[in-house]
Amino acid sequence: MVAVYTLNKLSYHMLKNFNRKDEKTTMKLIYVVKKEDLNMTYKQILQKKLFFSSTLMSRLKAHGQIRFIPPIYSIHQYPQENAVIEVDLISSKSNIVSVEGSIDILYEDNFFLFVNKPSGIPSHPSKGHYFDTIANYVEYYLNSKNLTSHIINRLDKETSGIVVFAKNSYFHSIVSREFEKKQVEKTYIAIVHGRLTKKSGLIEKPIKRSQDGIKREIHQDGSFASTYYEVIDSFENFSVLKLKPITGRTHQLRVHLSSIGHPIVGDYIYGQQKTQNTPLLLHAYSIRFNFKLIDNKIYNITSPLPHYFHEFAGRHLEF
Repeated sequence: MVAVYTLNKLSYHMLKNFNRKDEKTTMKLIYVVKKEDLNMTYKQILQKKLFFSSTLMSRLKAHGQIRFIPPIYSIHQYPQENAVIEVDLISSKSNIVSVEGSIDILYEDNFFLFVNKPSGIPSHPSKGHYFDTIANYVEYYLNSKNLTSHIINRLDKETSGIVVFAKNSYFHSIVSREFEKKQVEKTYIAIVHGRLTKKSGLIEKPIKRSQDGIKREIHQDGSFASTYYEVIDSFENFSVLKLKPITGRTHQLRVHLSSIGHPIVGDYIYGQQKTQNTPLLLHAYSIRFNFKLIDNKIYNITSPLPHYFHEFAGRHLEF
């Protein structure tokens, strides 16, 4: 099977290599040098057009996975127009144990897999949860396609919603940089206790790991954290919020909302006592990012609210 994408003279091939028993999947990138690239060296093209880090370049060169046509003597030399750069991206071995399990796929293509994680299931293996996570189940699913999983974002065990996996460490590194530069737009929906007096606002309070090593707390010595909120609905003594985390601290949304006196319903760590056996009413509703490698392709994926949000409100929530 060969899948080819040609956008702005960048070709992407997905080739299954059956020459080995483990049936490794090779992803091939082909870049044709354009006239506008002639003022850059090969190294600069790899960094600016293919978004390679110096570490990745060194590793690929050492394993003979980068080829230049015509051949070159140094990546610091300047190319000629229509010269070709070929890169083989062989699926790397994962340390995630492959376990058969159910996954709810929201969207999938040759680069990424978007999964809807239920509340109560961990995103990624950790102490006490080595074989029962979404990452285990996705690894099994992708292994069946001779691919390995590379998780991009993680949700708390109690939080439901979108978890994104890259199908190659290279694609993972590109999008991870977008996260670091705060170029990824994430939206959460939460139902909180109480009616907020302001319809929208920004919570900016530093967050630090507490002494128990598990919880987080507001502390002047903590890391800067910023959360935008907007009230989109209300009923009884509850408010429905749209949340946009500007930073990505552990438990940030839960800690910030608790700190202003409006903890999330079902949050028994940072909030009030148990409410009607309701799970944490925090849902990773949407994610939007730009995949620069393929002609600035934009992913904008949403996940429907779990049924228990509507049940708690006593009506269908729309926004």
